[in-house]
Amino acid sequence: MPPKNEVDLDPQEQALLREWRQLVTEHYVEDIKHLEGNPDIIHGFEVEHAIIAKYDTLRTEFHLRPTIVLQLGTRVMREQFDEHMVHMRPVIRIVGLDEMYRRRIDSLRMRDRNKVVSLTVKINHVFPAYGWVQLAVYECRDCGDSAEIKQRRARERESPVRCETCMAKFLERLENGDDNLPFRPPRPNFVMSTEHSNYEDVQDLSICQVVLNEDNHVLHTSVKDDLIATVSDDLVGEVEVGMFARINGIVRVQPFPHRTFSKDTRRVLALDVLSIEPIDVEEM
Repeated sequence: MPPKNEVDLDPQEQALLREWRQLVTEHYVEDIKHLEGNPDIIHGFEVEHAIIAKYDTLRTEFHLRPTIVLQLGTRVMREQFDEHMVHMRPVIRIVGLDEMYRRRIDSLRMRDRNKVVSLTVKINHVFPAYGWVQLAVYECRDCGDSAEIKQRRARERESPVRCETCMAKFLERLENGDDNLPFRPPRPNFVMSTEHSNYEDVQDLSICQVVLNEDNHVLHTSVKDDLIATVSDDLVGEVEVGMFARINGIVRVQPFPHRTFSKDTRRVLALDVLSIEPIDVEEM
């Protein structure tokens, strides 16, 4: 397959990369070195939010654009893993979010989508694990070139609208006045390559709001307000029913689970989990 096209980063993203590299080299290089020889395939690498807060651009952008910040941080972490001969795929787990991110499930609204929150919850139910196509790789049956399209979980799979190579050949023949040129431009003729596409292991959790006092005694557990939270990669299979935890994540908007037609506009809130911090509590 042809190499991926390089995408130019804007100045803000370049600043994020610089600060991520500075953060990793100043605080986490020794931790990375100790992972050499680890046989695992994926490693959930915990990064303290208090350390992120020391870097101006990282602190601000994590609050405003957490998804982009984590994508760039993962890129830097992979570079460091490769440099120190650690043959695992890193997944950044932000832990220790401060009080400004603390929220209650019943206070979340659609306007909170894509925001980072920290919820104190009890795990009501753990659903079976499944996988989804994170990055679909398509191959053109006419010319053999490939195209990559990032997918969205719980959405219809997207495919290329045209083959750039075939279209370029068509335009070249049109410009040269080819008499045998077909009347219409070439239609897309792609097949998804299951071998080269990227997949992610995920698992859904049903969580409910818990209120604790200063001594970590349970004052109240809401059975009415619950939320679906999704864990991925190294967290799959690590969560148990009845567990109390502080779950840090990004609020997402998902299609209504029991929609009856594909263009149903109803949506529900969900949570993409960044990290899980278990809490030792005493139920009263």
